Amino acid sequence: MEVKTPASSSMSMSMSSGGGSGSSSAVEQAQELKDQGNDFFRKGKIQDAIQSYTTALNCIHQSNDSINNDTVLLSTTLLSNRAMCQLKAVEISSASSTTATAKSIQRNNQQTLQNCIDDCTAALKNLDNVGGSIWTSSSSSSSNTNLLQTRGKILYRRAKALVAIGSGTNSVIRDSASSSSSVSSGNININDTDIQEKNLNAAAKDLLQLLSFDPNNTEAATLLRSIRTRYSAGGQEGGREGEASSGLGRSPISRSLDYLESLLVQCDEEEGGADGTYTDQIVGNQEGLGVINTALTCLRTIQASLADDISSSAMEIGRRGGVPLLMRIARRDALANVSPSKTHKQQEQADIIDHCRIASLHILSACCSHDPFAIKYISARDDTSLSTRSLAQIIMKDEVEACRDRGGNGVEHVILAALAVSVRLIVHWNHMEVKRAFAPKIMEDGTSVEVAVSPVNEEDSEVDSSSVCQAAISAFMWGRSSVDDSDVGLPRAALDLLSTWTASDDLDTIDAASEEHYFASSSSHTKKEARHRYRISADEIRVMKPRQAAAHRKREADYRRENIRRANRRISMFCGDGVSGGLDALLTCAATTDDPRLRREMGLQIGRWMNVVAEENGGNDDEVKKLIYRGLGCTDWKVGKCEDGDIDAQEQGSSFTALTIEELDDAGEEKESGEMDEMDEAQLLAMMKRGQLTVSLLVGIPAVGTWALKHGWSNGNGISELKRLISSNDSHAMSIASELVSAASSIEGARPLLATLVEEGTLDDMLTHPDADVRSGAASCAAKIGLASKALSADEGEVKGLLDVAIELLFDEGKCDAEKKTKIHPIPKQAPVSITSECTTSMERGVEVLAYLVSKTSVKEMIASGYIPPGSPGNRKPALERLVEIACSPNSADSHIAYGIAGIFNLLSVSIDTLRKEAFIGKEITKEQYDQLQSMGKTEEEKDAEAKKEDRDRDDPSSVSERIRKLASANVPGAMVKLLEGSSSDAAQEKLLEGMGRMASEPSVRGIMIQQGCLTSCLRLSKGDDPSEKEKMLLRRARSCVAKLLVTTNPAILTVSQRSGAVGPLLKLVKDSDALDLQHFEALMSITNLAGFDDETKNGVVTQGGISILGYAMFSDHEMVRQAATEAMCNMVPHPKFMEYLTKEDNMRVWVAFSLDYEANFACARAAIGCLAMAVPDPEVAKAIIQNRNFNELIRTLLECGQLELMHRVLALIVGLLEHGGDCQEAVVTTGAGPFCEAYLTSYSDENKTMEDFKFSSADRGALTATLNLAKEIARLLR
Repeated sequence: MEVKTPASSSMSMSMSSGGGSGSSSAVEQAQELKDQGNDFFRKGKIQDAIQSYTTALNCIHQSNDSINNDTVLLSTTLLSNRAMCQLKAVEISSASSTTATAKSIQRNNQQTLQNCIDDCTAALKNLDNVGGSIWTSSSSSSSNTNLLQTRGKILYRRAKALVAIGSGTNSVIRDSASSSSSVSSGNININDTDIQEKNLNAAAKDLLQLLSFDPNNTEAATLLRSIRTRYSAGGQEGGREGEASSGLGRSPISRSLDYLESLLVQCDEEEGGADGTYTDQIVGNQEGLGVINTALTCLRTIQASLADDISSSAMEIGRRGGVPLLMRIARRDALANVSPSKTHKQQEQADIIDHCRIASLHILSACCSHDPFAIKYISARDDTSLSTRSLAQIIMKDEVEACRDRGGNGVEHVILAALAVSVRLIVHWNHMEVKRAFAPKIMEDGTSVEVAVSPVNEEDSEVDSSSVCQAAISAFMWGRSSVDDSDVGLPRAALDLLSTWTASDDLDTIDAASEEHYFASSSSHTKKEARHRYRISADEIRVMKPRQAAAHRKREADYRRENIRRANRRISMFCGDGVSGGLDALLTCAATTDDPRLRREMGLQIGRWMNVVAEENGGNDDEVKKLIYRGLGCTDWKVGKCEDGDIDAQEQGSSFTALTIEELDDAGEEKESGEMDEMDEAQLLAMMKRGQLTVSLLVGIPAVGTWALKHGWSNGNGISELKRLISSNDSHAMSIASELVSAASSIEGARPLLATLVEEGTLDDMLTHPDADVRSGAASCAAKIGLASKALSADEGEVKGLLDVAIELLFDEGKCDAEKKTKIHPIPKQAPVSITSECTTSMERGVEVLAYLVSKTSVKEMIASGYIPPGSPGNRKPALERLVEIACSPNSADSHIAYGIAGIFNLLSVSIDTLRKEAFIGKEITKEQYDQLQSMGKTEEEKDAEAKKEDRDRDDPSSVSERIRKLASANVPGAMVKLLEGSSSDAAQEKLLEGMGRMASEPSVRGIMIQQGCLTSCLRLSKGDDPSEKEKMLLRRARSCVAKLLVTTNPAILTVSQRSGAVGPLLKLVKDSDALDLQHFEALMSITNLAGFDDETKNGVVTQGGISILGYAMFSDHEMVRQAATEAMCNMVPHPKFMEYLTKEDNMRVWVAFSLDYEANFACARAAIGCLAMAVPDPEVAKAIIQNRNFNELIRTLLECGQLELMHRVLALIVGLLEHGGDCQEAVVTTGAGPFCEAYLTSYSDENKTMEDFKFSSADRGALTATLNLAKEIARLLR
């Protein structure tokens, strides 16, 4: 039977602060109902007793009077009694249950027990409200004893209910009628078991609390022992072999691993179990499907535990023997040996098995990220251990065949997971190297104290170099043979593996080393401190002893050197002729992939490797040539190398036979046409690989790349093979050729080699090719060659043609989406444009070409004016709008496009003349002086030609301002904000901040820029507490942009956060000694603007030390900076802290001195005396003024200076002093100001003369009138 309790009756009661008696009628009625309930309970009428207690509680809760302690205690007793009745009701109903009613009664009992727990919890809360901390008190008063006894009863009853409800839950999930098989069909419910365990834990806590103040309570002790017995018994009670046990007292990880182990034992014990025969017997059987599903559930449970707490969970997996168990699952033979021909059910089970393998590898990968786990539980002792060798075996064990036959991609994800674990192992090995290198402590004298750290031997570690090579090669070959053109995940993962394995100067490894190692004995250090534990900052160097700092630097240098040496060995192993032939596999994958981004990434990786090889050999390129010359089809790496000055490089290069495609004579050719086509394809592939390698060299080491293009590629026939690639009409070959000409055109020594392509029109053919990737590289090449030779300057038609091609490439994204062959659903039309991998290369090339062309004034004007190439579709957007659209698209900020677009926006906002002037900043010669020197060595014809060119490219300030206004209207500032906030590249951020600053130089667009987020974005830019010099420069640019935006902007249009947030960056810019005087000036003007708006901004200036910073700026070497600082201080009046600052004698002396220095610095003097005039209403400031020893000189000098602006301000100061009277008036009298004012009024008070007769300018007439009025006021006050 179910006992139903009103919800309101289980609520805890709150008591009033007073101690009144409450409602006597309600309390008396509740007491009577309590006595009635007690009587029912003694007679065995449990339900009547429950009803009486519930009614009594309702009487108390429905009373409107205040509730005192006695009422709360009565409510507590009622809740406790009702809980006891509910326990008794469950006991009675369980005893009377039959087989037919068992399940129904069990459900009702669960609810009744939950009601009991709720009543006990509410009662305990009431006691807490009444007694406070009395339960831990040592008092022996009778009241305290009664309360403790009540509390003990409630704790015991709640513990008993928790144990009972836990047992009930266990019986539900442990249904013995689920299956007759020797292996569980998946009825385990680990989550329910967790709930049961939590209930028992809660019961144990209640009993322990009870026994803490009632140690002789035998019932509580007995119940606690029974709970501990169940924990110690674990899951051994009752479970069948192969079934996951209850596992009480153990974690979900432990129970899940036990289940997985029991499943594998069952597989092994059957006939042929180790080969998977047993599992094959149940494949397709619904029970077998349940077993594998339960195994997957267990693996997911382990993953969830790792997500919650990776450190303790990883160590538990290691202790429980999880590493070999998970490796068995990952090796595929543990669960099933799937054969090529499968039914639908069998295919479903095979997919689940792949999911199990993937999950097991993900678990191992997560565990390996915790260094203590890797140190203790990873070894390379045998093929069953977790090592790169065993992972390589998983990768190479006919996964490609299995995946192709099944038509799925499960095995691909298994390989991806195995590669990820391999990366984790390599990172762990690097951490061990860090530990070995940096564990010794360096003393002040430069000596080190050795620490016991096991040495790491690469050959004995879990990183086996040959296995890494084999795994990567397998993944690259997968990328070549995959049936899905969009399948590039494995080659990219292999590239990541190789990148980690060959990392040369990886000081980030130091940062990533585990915090447990660095601060094992101290918990006070933060993770941030651990990351920078072994970096030497400027502050740390200052506190170090010289020998200590030198030893620390030497250790870091040794670590770098060893890293480079190790990386060189590994690169040589992968790329050389030894084990792997890995370079050939990498080039083959790059040449045949349909993803141009992947091809570029592979090329960049090869270029980085060659840089490492050159660095290890002291910059000697010969070692690089020795490593790659065979890949270029070269027979001697010395080709093109002059020896002793008597061998011409070109002649030596032409003496070898080129490995090129030969013309076949049909008459003499006996091969079948099919065999000939196959040979042609193989030769084309060989040329593509040589071309791709040359691209990598051009990007990585330009000198070696030039050598490869001229001499190394097929022994000097590289240009010939390049032309064959272009004429092959193969999309991959032409894409490589396009990339090659683009890279070669960036190198001065390689450009002449491309001359034949230009002369023969080959480059023009590429520019009109239908493939966007081909067009993009050719356009980039044409722009670079044209600008380098200055040919584009004289040929506007060619410039316009390249501009049309570049703009067309920006719109290639739509075509790529249409042609893309992928299983991914297309992007909805309403979604923003996204930067896709297939199209990024073409758009990047378009942006790159535009970045070259936009240096020309005509191109700037065309883009800013909304240029659309002729013949474009009717709905085609202008180029500028398209650039903004790309910049605002998802993922654009972290792509290579970001830097190019930032550069374009930057150049659109500036003139060529300004760029030239900026180039001479900080130099000993100005731009004008340089031009004069250059002009002296030119003929008249050259001067005329240069003058014509300047006229053609003239970009006057008005044109720049108009262009900036067009950019602001096109949402360019918003696009720059989007890129700035999303980009992690310092170079891109520098260009964006520079562009924002240039746009902000135009006053008319500052409000628009603030609306589009420029101000907020610059204020948010942060580089941490210890920025590098590069990061300091970026912060300086951001603060300078803030200053430019706020110089003339009305502070009223800013938000409070913008006004207050701008003060700090502006003050830091003023304080920055590396900033330019112009930046200081703009920051001071912006502070002046903000400080004059409201008192809140003044408070911000004061709280951030602004008064001292501005005071320091008043002594700048630059006159305009001094003036701006003085004016900014003026606007701090009448802030109390500034008034206090002026009252100090030393400070007042400075302001008086500034006021008197009007002949040398009129603007500063005007601001200084104006500040004193504004501050003189303050009595303390007035007192400080008259006490200054130069006060008389100040008044007399400025009154007689003849400058109306200064006279106006000093007269206002005198009026303010006279209004104070007393000492101030006496001080004014001693200066002779009164007679001066009388004489001044007499001089300009002739009634027969007008203002025109005094010959004052119109500007001065207003000032004269003001001074005369003030003089009259002074004369009146002194009479």
